[in-house]
Amino acid sequence: MRKTIEELAALSEADLSAELENASTIQRGLAALSDEDFTDEKIEEFEGINAYISDIKSTMSAKAERVERLAAARQALQLEQPKAEVEPADEPADEAGDEGEVADPAEDATKDETAEVIAASGNKSVVAKAAQAAPAVIIHKEEEPKVNKAVMVAAANVPEVTAGSVFEDLDAVAQAFANRSRSFGGRKASGDRKLGGAKGQLVAGRNGGYIGRVSDQAARLGLARIQLPENEFTTGADKSVQEQMDTIFAAAKESRLPNGSLVAAGGWCAPSENVYTLSGLETVSGILSLPEVTITRGGINFTKGPDYATLAASWGFLQTETQAEAGTEKDCYEVACPDFTDVRLDAIGFCVTAGVLTNVGYPELVRRVLEIGLVAHAHKVNASVISRISSLIGTAINYTEVGGTVADILGAAELQAERIRTQYSLAPGSTIEAVFPVWAKAVLRADLSRRTGVDYLAVSDAQLDSYFRVRNIAPQWVYDYQPLAAGNTSTWTALPATLEFMLYPAGAFVKGTTDVIDLDTIYDSTGLSTNTYTAAFFEEGLLVANTIGGGAKVSVDTTSVQGLTGAASIGAAAAGA
Repeated sequence: MRKTIEELAALSEADLSAELENASTIQRGLAALSDEDFTDEKIEEFEGINAYISDIKSTMSAKAERVERLAAARQALQLEQPKAEVEPADEPADEAGDEGEVADPAEDATKDETAEVIAASGNKSVVAKAAQAAPAVIIHKEEEPKVNKAVMVAAANVPEVTAGSVFEDLDAVAQAFANRSRSFGGRKASGDRKLGGAKGQLVAGRNGGYIGRVSDQAARLGLARIQLPENEFTTGADKSVQEQMDTIFAAAKESRLPNGSLVAAGGWCAPSENVYTLSGLETVSGILSLPEVTITRGGINFTKGPDYATLAASWGFLQTETQAEAGTEKDCYEVACPDFTDVRLDAIGFCVTAGVLTNVGYPELVRRVLEIGLVAHAHKVNASVISRISSLIGTAINYTEVGGTVADILGAAELQAERIRTQYSLAPGSTIEAVFPVWAKAVLRADLSRRTGVDYLAVSDAQLDSYFRVRNIAPQWVYDYQPLAAGNTSTWTALPATLEFMLYPAGAFVKGTTDVIDLDTIYDSTGLSTNTYTAAFFEEGLLVANTIGGGAKVSVDTTSVQGLTGAASIGAAAAGA
């Protein structure tokens, strides 16, 4: 029986670990089912056990944070306590002690060589990060030297290990790792691949379809951390470059250097200051807007139904009286089952790995790569969607140009818009969607700017849009469609010679996606052996379906961007007129 959040919070660490192991066993059993065995009830059960595991891990994380905060608070309190004065005993204590006598804890504490205050590490809270960033505090007798030795201490919630305790050797660390690993999930079913992440994400089946949602398949759980010895010269990411340099200069002060001194030299001396901040210019502008639906299975199987143009061309009958008297047979339309189209999801995403030390020493670089990656992914998806629509529409129609580029483009667009309205018997003036490469605006402006007798040097985007909207065409200016390159612009000395654009009724094409799968900061044994980790794994399902109607693709020659217009023809009136 599953417990509530309140009941889980009342359990001990050992009981929580046992509860997690039982839930994980159920989860693994469900994950091993084939796609065919996953009924709606099984999917609900799968989602429920995943949510329950998420609740257990959240409770464990909350307990770990509480332990960490308590340790940090104790450390802060210990820093405020005055150093203890040790009073000599009047009489030497009996080695064995009197039977039943209780030793004085304060007196026993003074007999210890050092008493270390160590904060346990777990899920990183704000207080814990501040406590961990500070150097370790060692309370010692004034007459004794400081302990100059690093130790490895246990994190919170490690089974059978006390939080904050010092590991004696690496064998103890290995045993703790084994204890921690017992709470992890087991081997996945043969042929299936688990895609972990936040609650609500998916598990991929053997045939590529998604068989259910998962939660927290991957988690970052603390095991141990290294406690460094006290040092008055400490630098870190929390300090500015100047503060770090001041600390370094102080540590290298001439009076501290043994058997030598610093020699001044001419020039600036100080090295250039590194600027680690990375900036970017990229955006996700120019992305095609389409109706979007979430696909819960591996794809969609649909039919567009009967086609109006085909059916209307042979619909009904017209019979004369003579034909009726002759008993001519009337034509009837026989309803036939329509063909269905099966469109499957494709997986699209990216994976980024980085060095563990790189992330520690230069996190700005890793973050910048991920920022670029997200924008690049958006444009990669955009290019794929546009390419799929183009393939579904088919071959482009080559418009017969008259000579004025703006007029040719507007004429070609309006002609195909009227054709689509007629083909599907749409209402006159129905809006038709149009997709243009973003550089088409430059073609239109270049042609308009060369017209004589009018000022078209400052044509706005709104004006260009109005030329199409007055024709009941809604244009979208997008990137990743016929992108500008040296090959199609004559090595960047001219605009492309051909413009292609697509038109279709609103809603003709639909974009289908799945929930995004996002795994952040994933460590595994293979990566750690080479000091690398997965900085990000990002994946989503993608399909494009033509669910209703169709579209048109048009190509127009744009080499004549000279501001040409129709020639004026004014002459004398004809004789006798």
